[in-house]
Amino acid sequence: MRLVAFRLEYQITVDEDRNQVIYERFEELSLATDVPFHLSDWQRALSFMKPNFTVLYDVRRRVGPNVRLMPQYLRLHLLWLNAQVGVVAEVHPTVFNMHQISKKLREQTKLPVRLFTDRTAAEAFLHDFRLGLAA
Repeated sequence: MRLVAFRLEYQITVDEDRNQVIYERFEELSLATDVPFHLSDWQRALSFMKPNFTVLYDVRRRVGPNVRLMPQYLRLHLLWLNAQVGVVAEVHPTVFNMHQISKKLREQTKLPVRLFTDRTAAEAFLHDFRLGLAA
């Protein structure tokens, strides 16, 4: 595992053996008005990936959705698509309103995303996806 970014708002690591990016969002991102290194950190992480990579996107630790960052989230989804993402496993808290931003972005980009509330289940899904057992 390689640490790509550790910021106040998030952490990004890559697992080149699994061809996977692991993103962990922290509570501070819920209140941020700008995250200037977010996309460049993602570009650096994606430079280690091959086509059909997977993303474990853990956003359970947050106060609430940050709609101010929607344009940046949309650019991130397009960045993943351009880098030929295989699938994204999003791990959300069990509170329903936290899925709103994800749903809106998926509608705009058609990004292949599966939603989870349990990180272990998301990791198992990504493992199966890499083995060709999940679609």
